[in-house]
Amino acid sequence: MKIRTGNPVRGDNFFKREILIEKLWDAIESESNILLVAPRRVGKTSIMRYLEDHPKENYHFIFLDTESVNNENEFFKRLLSKLLSSDFIRGRDKVLATIKEHSPLIKRIGKDGVEFDYNREFNYRNEFLKITEKIELGEQKLIFLLDEFSQTVENIKNDEDERKAIHFLHTNRELRQENLVDKNVRFIYSGSIGLENIVRRINASKTINDLVPIKFNPLTKNEAEEMINLLLKNVDFTLDGKQTDFILKKIEWLIPFYIQLVIQAIKDFQKDNNLTEINRDVIEEAFSDMITQQNHFENWHSRLKTLFKVDEYNFAKELLNRIAAHTSVESNEIRDIAVKQNIAEDYQDVLTSLMYDGYINNNEDPKIYRFNSPILRMWWWKYVAN
Repeated sequence: MKIRTGNPVRGDNFFKREILIEKLWDAIESESNILLVAPRRVGKTSIMRYLEDHPKENYHFIFLDTESVNNENEFFKRLLSKLLSSDFIRGRDKVLATIKEHSPLIKRIGKDGVEFDYNREFNYRNEFLKITEKIELGEQKLIFLLDEFSQTVENIKNDEDERKAIHFLHTNRELRQENLVDKNVRFIYSGSIGLENIVRRINASKTINDLVPIKFNPLTKNEAEEMINLLLKNVDFTLDGKQTDFILKKIEWLIPFYIQLVIQAIKDFQKDNNLTEINRDVIEEAFSDMITQQNHFENWHSRLKTLFKVDEYNFAKELLNRIAAHTSVESNEIRDIAVKQNIAEDYQDVLTSLMYDGYINNNEDPKIYRFNSPILRMWWWKYVAN
């Protein structure tokens, strides 16, 4: 397994979490539509890609990243294009012929995508529905993997308005419940912004209450040790059991992203200093160097500016500053910060967002909040709070 700290991983670089994959397949085989529930950087996209690359018999997955989509018609246009240019469709000549015959919207379908007749205005949602209804799946199952769907909802809310975002959510629910339920077509949704959080803030929770949530937990200690051992096969140093244990205690929130970051940081420090062995001091230095890498962490701050209104952002920033400075904050202090920032009535929504999106938790004590990751806390204290 090679170290990958940027893009989603595939193939031999994917760390296979057997229990999580089994839970996913249980939900898929029960014919559910699924919502992947997890904070950022825990591997949601990677596991969607794994499903795409390793389908069971009679299951076909189509992956689509919708992060840049900001209106409903564009969403269904991309969904339709992805369907028509997929191996699943292009391998069915009769289906293609029927589609071309009954859809004046489509000028050409090729390996590089679909060419639509842009001289005509079309409702792509209706066209998508019409075409999926023409696909005779029989025992086959077609599953769309929609990554960054929650960002699409947020984009529509921000670029158009809240009403259109709610309409978009209702449209997707109607497809799942009424139109495609008998056609063996299903959906798996994911995103780096919590969909549950977004719909709650716009009072649209009922638009996703038919989805089966699959929660991503951090790795167990045994899984994290296994992952480190796999990563060590592609570096020029070794770690003994005590060193591995020390690293995991410092990481604390055992998600693949942080584990890979740490091993990369140790590798870089070893090479930069021409070291022949690793000790605890080296590990400490590697952690210190790691948090200077702005590209890995800056989005944790910048995304708050787009997610929240000014007062909400100011509250969130001051709260995180306080936790970074003191390791933890009690719930009564949070209320005081909310009053100071003039959001005493709505601060619970912001607090829930910060918890869902992977910034903080109150797992050990319901009244005490702390960063999920000491790594993020160190970075926040150095580059945001000061």
